[in-house]
Amino acid sequence: MSKADTISIKMTPKGRGYKIENTKQERIESVFAHAKDTMTSPCAFHLITHIHDAELFRTTKSKGFIKSFERALKRQYKLLAQREPKEGRTKTKRPQKCPNTIIAYSIEYKLTSQKDVDGKEDAYKSIWEITNGKLPFLHIHFYVIADCNQTIPQNFTKHAMAALNELDGLRAARYAKTKDNKKYKPLNTDYDDAVLRAFYIGKVEQKSSEIPYRNTFDTSKIK
Repeated sequence: MSKADTISIKMTPKGRGYKIENTKQERIESVFAHAKDTMTSPCAFHLITHIHDAELFRTTKSKGFIKSFERALKRQYKLLAQREPKEGRTKTKRPQKCPNTIIAYSIEYKLTSQKDVDGKEDAYKSIWEITNGKLPFLHIHFYVIADCNQTIPQNFTKHAMAALNELDGLRAARYAKTKDNKKYKPLNTDYDDAVLRAFYIGKVEQKSSEIPYRNTFDTSKIK
């Protein structure tokens, strides 16, 4: 890949710079623009999930990772509807329907600290072999843009994480909070910042030969 195929971007003015592939930048821009143009209340969520079993996840990928997630998400909202029958809802309680989603993701690998692998919730624990004081971390950065016109966006992360955890090869999904400590970015008000942060998954760093998959980046197909 030549330098002409990448662009240097910083997520924040004082943050670290990354080299972003032009083709991936364009795809990310396309899916975010499509979401903003076609959704009523588009909200962008950044999730991270551990690929704990590379071969099991290969099966998930072969079946269509994005489609598998969307089916699992529908199951989670179906379970929610069963737990909250209509007669038990109040007039002020918003309905919780599975939102339409548009997705972009990147599979990455790095050697990192136990703290980084665990996350703030100690999600992963120390079960991997330590190499020179570092742990191998095969993981996915998973952006979901959900149309939250009929669901509470603050609650969406719970259902999205549960849907990821359903899929073979994945475990202990978590979400990355925004710099102002929120779970998501509403595209109707924070579009430019949300897109800039999503460019992170188009970076050329952390695309190690240790990643056992040919395709490490993908997005929903948009019309």
